[in-house]
Amino acid sequence: MRLDTFLRGALFGVTILALSAPAIGQDYVRCSTRSVDIDEQLATDAFLDQFISQNPSVLERNGYVLIPIAYHVIDNTSGASPVTQQWLDDQTQVLNDSFFDHGIQFEQASVDYTVNNSWYTCTGGTCETAMKTALAIDPATTLNFYINHMGGGLLGWATFPDGCESCSYHGVVVLDESLPGGSAAPYNEGDTGTHEVGHFVGLYHTFQGGCTPPGDSVPDTNYEANPRFGCPIGAVSCGTTDPVENFMDYTDDDCMNHFTPGQADRMAAQMAAFRPTMWDNKVPVELTSFNATVDGSDVTLDWVTASETNNAGFDVQLRPEGEAEYRSVGFVEGHGTTTEAQVYSYTVDGLRAGAYTFRLKQIDFDGAFEYSPEIEAFVSVPGGYVLESAYPNPFNPEATFRFGVRTSQSVTVELVDMLGRSVGQLYSGTPEANVMQTVRIDGSSLTSGVYLIRVVGETFADVQSVTLLK
Repeated sequence: MRLDTFLRGALFGVTILALSAPAIGQDYVRCSTRSVDIDEQLATDAFLDQFISQNPSVLERNGYVLIPIAYHVIDNTSGASPVTQQWLDDQTQVLNDSFFDHGIQFEQASVDYTVNNSWYTCTGGTCETAMKTALAIDPATTLNFYINHMGGGLLGWATFPDGCESCSYHGVVVLDESLPGGSAAPYNEGDTGTHEVGHFVGLYHTFQGGCTPPGDSVPDTNYEANPRFGCPIGAVSCGTTDPVENFMDYTDDDCMNHFTPGQADRMAAQMAAFRPTMWDNKVPVELTSFNATVDGSDVTLDWVTASETNNAGFDVQLRPEGEAEYRSVGFVEGHGTTTEAQVYSYTVDGLRAGAYTFRLKQIDFDGAFEYSPEIEAFVSVPGGYVLESAYPNPFNPEATFRFGVRTSQSVTVELVDMLGRSVGQLYSGTPEANVMQTVRIDGSSLTSGVYLIRVVGETFADVQSVTLLK
């Protein structure tokens, strides 16, 4: 039997199950995505291992997969649905922020509103089948995102990839009040959507299988005996720290903040194997580099695009350390539509000493926008050090950069991933004053992605981003 046939049989042969443990002080159940038994899990894992061995390139992060979303908002005859276009825009942004580092982006393709009292409170079964049969839009290429006022205290559920690309049952269903702006606190920041889309691209819960191998079939998420609620950082249930900040646990929205690289690999393998039509919708990485250079109290941002489509320009945004919100500091016009590389630069001057985070908001002529990765810069005493940009950037597999200090002092240089974890020490010593040091980055053992070069001395600290493209 083909694995996709096996998986579809499992889908219709298992009743949707809801875990009954509610969040502390809440009546919500985080997710009712169907339970996967160990036989199905092991069969899927074996199939994916073979698929990856035959198609190793599926794990490369070359460009982004662009997944269109068809939002289906269900209302009742009383007009009780609270969902606004702003909520939908914000939900799309939450998904893009969550999946950006893992090669997936989303765009809002369509929105429809349907009045149906049965579908408005649907929690699965015949009402779900009827709703999806009537409303699904091209499941082979589109994420169908259903929003209703489901009963039973549920927040959402989703379908796993199973090889039936055109089947109308695929998609996610989420509680309307869980969208950004809703009232389902502490689950009203949009991460129910992130969690359910995590299932849609092939991820299990972090507590899948409890403390027993293979757990959730991802090597870099710790085993977890049971779902966690609230935000119990540091909790231990299987001898290691529980992954309570992972999007695939049951914790509060403001606790969840990441997927792991191993989960990104599983997303890619599942989608390439079981949703190849959707996964083949790759778009080029338009922003090929984004760097910050500090000169005294000034920070110069430099970035390069490989190509542009309907690009009105870039809103340059800054967030000082300790502040929650970004603010705009300038705008740089784009080049519309072009297949030629374009180089941009913008200087923010007169900054006080401290740490700053920068990003670009790329805006299309029609108002659509997306955010760049964030980069950090540290403004210190002018003239204290020099940090030159890494070259080449992007690189594969090696790059070099130089730094120097005005006064001799102990300096360490390390390479960290976007989760802040060190992936290698590049330099440690006491360089001579006013002598430039050359540092080499070897990315041969690393996966493609954005990394930060973190340089820390006794009187300064600075970072710059580099992109490894294999």
